[in-house]
Amino acid sequence: MSDELKTHLDALRRWIEHHGDIPTPAPSISGEERKQLHTVNKSIQQLTGLGVGVPNELRALKLRLSAKDIGGAESAEIAQRLVQAENLVDNLRELYRAARSLRGRLKGTGQSSGTKKHYAVSLEELLESGHLSIEDKLELQWLNDGPIFEGKVLADGSVTAQTAAGWRQFDALSAAASSIGGRALNGWDHWRRINRDGSRTTLKEIRTKFMNEGGDS
Repeated sequence: MSDELKTHLDALRRWIEHHGDIPTPAPSISGEERKQLHTVNKSIQQLTGLGVGVPNELRALKLRLSAKDIGGAESAEIAQRLVQAENLVDNLRELYRAARSLRGRLKGTGQSSGTKKHYAVSLEELLESGHLSIEDKLELQWLNDGPIFEGKVLADGSVTAQTAAGWRQFDALSAAASSIGGRALNGWDHWRRINRDGSRTTLKEIRTKFMNEGGDS
């Protein structure tokens, strides 16, 4: 082998070794795939706006197309992080909705997380503590100078009350007040006990006194 040929072969070998280390460029996204990526992004935005969870398959398709569009392992990792961030936002949104729903249910029962509120007090507790008695006379009035209806608390915590159709038994103060008044009424506000001296005390005030005393008689 001549020295000239050997020189050319060595040069060719060096060129191959040098260029063999250069990674092949990632294939560029096609026009059709770009349209598909646009559609996928739009669908994800619409689902997110409606509060609907985005299917994992749709996220995976977005990741694959985005990585191919950007190209390179580093860009693919960035796209993966973005998808994880989107999943985190969705989870936080679901957690927020669940928290609001729980707060609404607790509000409806008169309780809040972590603290017992006076709305959880029952008539039975007031009877057991001596703050009320089945001998106490009650009266209902929801309008100044309006009609007055008599009532009593029974031993099981239910209420018997005078109505236009006669005496009836109700499960709770508010149920009795609302039925007699023909509209939603808070029984604790409108039912009053007739004290021995002729004064009146609302059941709400009696309940508050019970709670201020720590729930004991």
